[in-house]
Order: sequence, then structure tokens, then C-alpha cells
Amino acid sequence: MKILLATIFILFTTALNAQTVYISDEYRVPLRKSPCPRCSILHRGLKSGTALNLVETNEDGWSHITTKGGLDGWMPSHYLQQTPTARDRLAGMEKKLAIAEKKVGQLNEELKVLKETNDVLSTELNTVRSTSSEVSSELKTIKKISSNAISINQQNQELLERNSILQSKIDVLKAANEQLSDSERNTWFLYGVFAVVMGSLLTIIIPRLKRRKRFSEWG
Repeated sequence: MKILLATIFILFTTALNAQTVYISDEYRVPLRKSPCPRCSILHRGLKSGTALNLVETNEDGWSHITTKGGLDGWMPSHYLQQTPTARDRLAGMEKKLAIAEKKVGQLNEELKVLKETNDVLSTELNTVRSTSSEVSSELKTIKKISSNAISINQQNQELLERNSILQSKIDVLKAANEQLSDSERNTWFLYGVFAVVMGSLLTIIIPRLKRRKRFSEWG
């Protein structure tokens, strides 16, 4: 039991400290139980490109490895390399290239949409600028008309004031005219009264004068 626990502990520790290595291109490498070319074989041929965990390497050119499937053995170190095989790298690059091409296609579509949106926005901007120019022109016209209206209003106020002054003068002249008319009517009334009195006096005096004249002729 203690041996089993120790073995499990060693395997667990070596798995934590293991470095990932790969079988080089186009090989199927046998996995042996011990580091020697005549030792018993655990696996007749690991495919090139298989990822392995490197536990240790000895001075005789053998590497102690473990597989993801749980195999634990030795193989010649010259079959191992620290990078994936060219074929796997190529496949990875092709996959990345396909993803990149797909992304480029998506970006091209987005760019097309953005260009169309930009064209629409440019058209709207030109329309807004044109409208703004028209509104500015109308505003200037309104300001000019408003200024003229203010000037006209001031002139109207002045005319109203002048008209009020003239109306006052007219009222004064009317009152004076009425007074003159009343005075003239009084004068003519007095003239009439005087004429009536004079007529009455003449009516009285003339007959008497005629009588006196007759008396003097008789005398």
C-alpha cells in the first residue's frame, strides 16, 4: 500500500513538473519500459506530433516521458522537439488563416456598412448645412424686417405724437373760432338792436321835424 501511494505521489509530482514536448515529423516512435534499445516495449509506435510530458533526460540520450493516456516510459531524445511538427503548425496556421479570412470578410462587410452609413450621414450633413444656410438667410431677412418694423413703429409713434399735438391745436382753434363766432353774433345782434332803436328814433323824430318845419312856414 505504501509503495502504491509512493508511486502515485511520484507520478503526480512528475506530472506537475513535466515539460510538454512533441514527436518530430513523420515518425512512429516505440515507447519502452526502460532507457535501452532492447527493453520491453510499452507502445509500438507513438505518432509524430503527439504531445508528451517530459519528465527527465539521461546522459545516454534517452528521455523519460508520459502520455496523456497514462503511459509512462522511455524513448530516444532525438525523436523529441520543443515545438509542434511542421504539419501540425501548418494545420494550425491554416486554421488561423481561415479564421483571419473570415474575420477580414466580416470586417469588409462592416466597412461596407460603415461606408454606406457615412454616405447617408454625409448627405444628411449637406442637407443640414443647406438648411442652416437658408435659415441663416431667412434670419437675416427677419432681422432686417424687424429693424425696419422698429423704425416704422418709432416713426408711427412720432406721427401719433405730432397728430396729438395738432389735434390739441385744432381744438384750441375750434374753441377760439367758436368764441369769435359768438362774439360776431353778439356784434351783429347789437347792430340789429341799434338799427331798431335808430329806426324807432327816426320814426319819432322825423315826423316832429316835419311838423316844426310846417309851423315855421306858417309863421
